Amino acid sequence: MLKSGFNSRFSKFHLGGIAIILFADVPGVLKESFWSDDYPALMDPSSVADHIFRDARPTAAALFSLSFSQLGDPSNAWVLRSFALIALLLIFLFVSKQVIKSKHGNLGTFSIAVAFCLPSFQMYIHWSITWFFLWAALAGLYAFQFWSSNLISRKVLAVFLLGLALTTYPPAALFFFAVIAVVNTMNQSKITKYISDVMQGFVLLILSVTIAIIVSFTAMQLAGVSRNARVAILSLSDIPEKIVWLISRPVVVSLRPFLIDSPAPMIAIVTALPVLLVIAIGVKRQSVNLKEKIVYRFFWIALPLVLTLIPIIVTSDNQIEFRVLPGFSWGITALSSYFLLVMIADWLNSLKVNGKLKASALLVVPFILALVGIASINTHYTDLFEGPYRAKNAFLNAQLSSCQDSGKLKSVVILPPVMTFPSLPRLGVFSMSTDLASEWVPKPNVELFLKQRNIVVPVTYLSIRPLETKATATECVIDLEEFRKLLIK
Repeated sequence: MLKSGFNSRFSKFHLGGIAIILFADVPGVLKESFWSDDYPALMDPSSVADHIFRDARPTAAALFSLSFSQLGDPSNAWVLRSFALIALLLIFLFVSKQVIKSKHGNLGTFSIAVAFCLPSFQMYIHWSITWFFLWAALAGLYAFQFWSSNLISRKVLAVFLLGLALTTYPPAALFFFAVIAVVNTMNQSKITKYISDVMQGFVLLILSVTIAIIVSFTAMQLAGVSRNARVAILSLSDIPEKIVWLISRPVVVSLRPFLIDSPAPMIAIVTALPVLLVIAIGVKRQSVNLKEKIVYRFFWIALPLVLTLIPIIVTSDNQIEFRVLPGFSWGITALSSYFLLVMIADWLNSLKVNGKLKASALLVVPFILALVGIASINTHYTDLFEGPYRAKNAFLNAQLSSCQDSGKLKSVVILPPVMTFPSLPRLGVFSMSTDLASEWVPKPNVELFLKQRNIVVPVTYLSIRPLETKATATECVIDLEEFRKLLIK
């Protein structure tokens, strides 16, 4: 079972891991930028909370409504992102302290920190609407820890905690399964330990899911609302398609850490093979050392990682997003980094390299991996959040200023572009060149800018572009076609 990691004092490796996470995330946390659902969340938190509620996540709806109703202004978004960053640091400490005393604990601690620089965690921290997702992951970790106790009261608390996490964000709540795989592998546990932990975690999950379903659907029945289509349960006829999708999307994406592009199939396979090869060699080496069959060990390492995908396995929706892969992608990256560093350490030992030279050589690869993690997460932040945010703000503010100067700000009409906004060759939300492509963004975005100017006028977004536009003398028309043309230049 996982043990709490807050009892022993910090080591220099824990401090190093904390430094990696802070260097990766703090620049984005402190900057003012909103994206996609953030604008409607700020202007009309009740409607967005209702949407979350229809996803059968009442705890998330409550947390969201409470936090965004108090936010007030985009300049305060750093507060919510800071809460997410604090949760990530606590998760890192919880997990890393489980492996620090193992044979290669220092390498394990570093690998865990680097894995937290993946796009899934970037989304959780830099997108203020997801600030509570990582708290669901932390609650899941503590739930699994409490479940190991012999005290009935702690077991009840475990079911309650995981139930709360599941009604907040299921993909994050099941993060503890990935920790089972990573911690036991880094501690070189026997297969029996994997089996025990996985079975215990699965029993806890069944009980918690039962409670979460009863609470969620009872609340929805009392509120008189129906669930969103994207949380519909998978039908039997869709299973073959789901299996192909899982292998070709989540599995391949997770084998290409830090990358957000949408490659051709052959490129995807070639770039995924190195990580798969490193893991295969690492598992084989451990199997030989522990005198276990490689197939059995590989299965029991892979199983808990696959269990983190349950939320997207059992639902019919096949939309790929990094935010639904936190446990699976983190586990694969942590294990591949760990196995690679262990292989390098063993190779240096075989060459009988002296202690100081070995230590220096061992620092090179971790340093490179840390730089890749820090650079990629900040590059992704700039590409996805900051750059599009500044370009969009400049355009909308220029349009409003022009209308204000000409006295045409009695009402605002927003026209959609003639064609869709250009898409980038990336995966999921990272493919968007601007969040104005989402129909629910332009209106609240403009309303926010008007609010900042202390102007109260009606704002209308036309989802269907009219053939002819005849603006009145006092009507401000913002044509998003002009912005689209700027993006394709």
